[in-house]
Amino acid sequence: MQQRFAALKRAIATTSASGNQFIVRGDYAAAEQLFNKALQDWRSGGGPKVEEGDLILQLGKCYVAQRKYEQAYELYMQALNYLTGTAYDEVYASFLYLNERMGTFAAKEPEPPYSPF
Repeated sequence: MQQRFAALKRAIATTSASGNQFIVRGDYAAAEQLFNKALQDWRSGGGPKVEEGDLILQLGKCYVAQRKYEQAYELYMQALNYLTGTAYDEVYASFLYLNERMGTFAAKEPEPPYSPF
């Protein structure tokens, strides 16, 4: 079982490295395709969901760069249900940034003070 995940991790690392090269070049659409493939390969290969943090972050970065905010939002929301530790913290920080960018937590008009009269 350990060998199966080792081979899967190597394959994902290769795909991710290629995706990162596209990001450096500013080709987020091509990077998105590679990170989507890597995430699908990871999941179909039985990779543990709690280890998806890096793929989620990279794919989310591709979505945000292309202004596909709703897709990034959904990706982050789903991932926050199963990530833990540092991976959770990093995805949560990206989620909060996206919320701010989308105006989800934009300042609202303050409510008037409560008065029983």
